[in-house]
Amino acid sequence: MKIAAIMAGGMDGDVESGRIGEVVAERGAELVWFYRRYDQGLPDVSQYDALIVFGGEPSVYDPQLKNYFDRLADCIHQFYRADKAILGSCLGCQSIAYAFGGQVKPQGFLEYGFTSLQLCEAAADDALLKGLDSQQRLFEMHSDTFDLPAGAVPLLRGDKVINQGFRLGNKTWAFQCHFEVTPAIVDTWTRRELVGNPNHNESVVARLIQQVDQDFNQYQQAQTAFARTLVNRWLDVAGCS
Repeated sequence: MKIAAIMAGGMDGDVESGRIGEVVAERGAELVWFYRRYDQGLPDVSQYDALIVFGGEPSVYDPQLKNYFDRLADCIHQFYRADKAILGSCLGCQSIAYAFGGQVKPQGFLEYGFTSLQLCEAAADDALLKGLDSQQRLFEMHSDTFDLPAGAVPLLRGDKVINQGFRLGNKTWAFQCHFEVTPAIVDTWTRRELVGNPNHNESVVARLIQQVDQDFNQYQQAQTAFARTLVNRWLDVAGCS
């Protein structure tokens, strides 16, 4: 199975895809990367069995990136029309919402760290989420949020940021959280995006880092189980043998 993997931000896919990449490799499938920063274009839907849109630091509404995210939206629609499985994480979630008419916008603060999330009623019979605990503690790192597009089935919600996950049709899922992360990945992202960033208070960042280090000890095992279950079930829907 060949899965088109979109990287719109600055991440190194092979290193920073976390549990998603880990499970895909275990199942014998292949992630084929398309990097915006290397101007590698977008995949031809006929050449791939499924699509994953990963996270990253850009904003969907950045006017300088409008052409890219409009083309990505068209790509997402092509996979959707072809009845191929789609998965989005963080920026990928926002990109899917945008593709189907949902507004992506600043939320006014940084949501960073392990966050309490609740499964919505529809998750009870969702192909990826059924049978999982209704309360989840999952890692977040984002400053943007989105409105649900028309026809979206809400699956995951938060207290401060309401929309955290949804499904469109039977094969497209989008999650705001970074359920795929490991401590090493979060350390890389934090140092790249927060440490030394003049837009973030240094003492606040230090406290966030201390808290997330403690929270990994408490929540990482459960998050890993959530991630592995979700990705394995998504691969089943995608037809991975």
